[in-house]
Amino acid sequence: MKGAFLIVASVLCMRTLGLPNGAPEDSCIDLTPRHPGVSNQESYPPPYQVLPAAGQGRVRLILGSPQGLAYQGFMILARDADTGELVGEFANLPDTAKIVECTRGVKNAVTHTNTSKKHNLELDWEAPVDYEGTIVFKSTFAQDYNTYWVGVESPRVNVRKRFIDVLTSSTPGTTQRATTPPYYSPTVDYETKDAEDPFYTGCGSTKNCFGTPPGCVETKNCMAAVAVLVRGERYLFELQARDNSKYVAVGLSDDSKMGDDSVVECTNENGEIGLHMSWNTGKKNTRQPMQEGAVKLEAGSIKDDMISCKFLREKTTVVQGREYDLVNKPYNLLIAAGKGLNSNGVGFHDAAYAATGGAKLLSDVGGFTTASNVLIRVHGALMLASWIGTASVGILLARYYRQTWVSSQLCGKDHWFAWHRFFMILTWSMTIAAFVIIFVELGEWSSEVIHASLGLATTILAFVQPFMAVMRPHPGAPRRPLFNWAHWFVGNAAQICGIIAIFFAVRLNKAKLPEWMDWILVAYVVFHILTHLVLTFVGCASDRQASQRVNSFPMKDMHSRGSMVHPDARQDAPHAGVRKFIFGVYFVVIVLFTAALIVITVLAPIEDTWVTITNTIKNY
Repeated sequence: MKGAFLIVASVLCMRTLGLPNGAPEDSCIDLTPRHPGVSNQESYPPPYQVLPAAGQGRVRLILGSPQGLAYQGFMILARDADTGELVGEFANLPDTAKIVECTRGVKNAVTHTNTSKKHNLELDWEAPVDYEGTIVFKSTFAQDYNTYWVGVESPRVNVRKRFIDVLTSSTPGTTQRATTPPYYSPTVDYETKDAEDPFYTGCGSTKNCFGTPPGCVETKNCMAAVAVLVRGERYLFELQARDNSKYVAVGLSDDSKMGDDSVVECTNENGEIGLHMSWNTGKKNTRQPMQEGAVKLEAGSIKDDMISCKFLREKTTVVQGREYDLVNKPYNLLIAAGKGLNSNGVGFHDAAYAATGGAKLLSDVGGFTTASNVLIRVHGALMLASWIGTASVGILLARYYRQTWVSSQLCGKDHWFAWHRFFMILTWSMTIAAFVIIFVELGEWSSEVIHASLGLATTILAFVQPFMAVMRPHPGAPRRPLFNWAHWFVGNAAQICGIIAIFFAVRLNKAKLPEWMDWILVAYVVFHILTHLVLTFVGCASDRQASQRVNSFPMKDMHSRGSMVHPDARQDAPHAGVRKFIFGVYFVVIVLFTAALIVITVLAPIEDTWVTITNTIKNY
């Protein structure tokens, strides 16, 4: 029993000497892990690689697997390709890495700090000031305690006094591993999606990330996104956008709205990445001359439907007479992408746009919140409820139901009048509220001129309508026909303007509404028109059957002779049952249309919301 205990204790002790706290200094000699109990070595191609990218006096390294395999441990150093001597120092390490001083006082190697699974770690190597030669990065990757590869080499890197050129082909390296080769397949089911897009690696832990639509950083599928990483005295910005965008841009702002913002743009210029600075004046963007040393493009690519770039920005810059101090002052981030380029600037951000919900120091790593668009959603919901819902029902009642439900009254008024007034007061109240809300949100005239103009026209027409009704002449008065026509025209004009404005709202970038919402609106318009046509024919049939009664055909009620003096005024016109049935169907369908459109608006972008709900249900 005692012997068994000693064996178990010995094995556990050997395991603790291996991976957990990184490679010891004596591993600098041959990069071989000191894992007790593991000695069998054999050759096998490694599924890991070291990818260098040249910068000014430094190399950015990515340690990862093209197939998405994770690794628990690693060690890397740089050697002169000819002499084998250790060269340079490492900097800007992620949290899961630490320096190993192979030469006392020199940061010439890096290893892991724990055995958590890692994907695509990034770090920097800095060249000596006067060094000239060719270096190669040599690494060890440990997939687990028993499985590792030694001597994984990067492509060769030429250094000429801090001018760096990365060669395209890597040198052959000795790749050794212990024990049986692990199962390996290009179609491996990745444990995480981090490896699918290195952009998201380190988000929230080593760098700040923000993108649109909301929550996309967590799901790693942003339409447009920005990441910020502190790199010494400068800040590294990473941008990317999908959907064949021609540009992606990031702005530094004091608030969550466009206006007085310093912007840097990465553009697709005939297949090449261009870097530009610009300035937001209100809703207008104007390109600025590039300031020497302010920003510097590090890398960029255009692949498939994605544009991406990396650029360095100095910690302090002066733009338009304003100082941007990234170290000491918090900023909001604005991310935008679009499919158009002008002769001297970028087009409208029709692919993506989002703003952070609060300013923060870019060096404080953590998540950004998205600026709230609650007021925009409320504005849209109120307008839909007004002009698709209550206005449609109120207008229908006034036009076709004056001779229906006349045997009783509501609050001393005919049913059609009482309910017409109720629905139109609701329409008036919601329209005014929606106008005030969007004005508070924007604080200025919208750049969406057509939608804004139609909305303003709708609001003005709706506003004056109840005051016109209060001043209407008595039935039989000479000016009563003029009032009837004016009241009819203003009410219909308001609804037409409102519905057209809603169609234009579907195209607004801020609304984030799906294009297929147009088909729901078209279906509503068709149903609305068909209902009016059917009720018109029913009214004509009613007139023919009871020509002595006051007719229910709407346009004839525009004249001064009205129902108040007719002997049959308190009797329903013929076909009242048909009209009641049509109204019941119309009311239910309008409620469904209105509810569906409001849900789409409030939960926009509805596709992403649906995916989130579905995933939540599955996980639950």
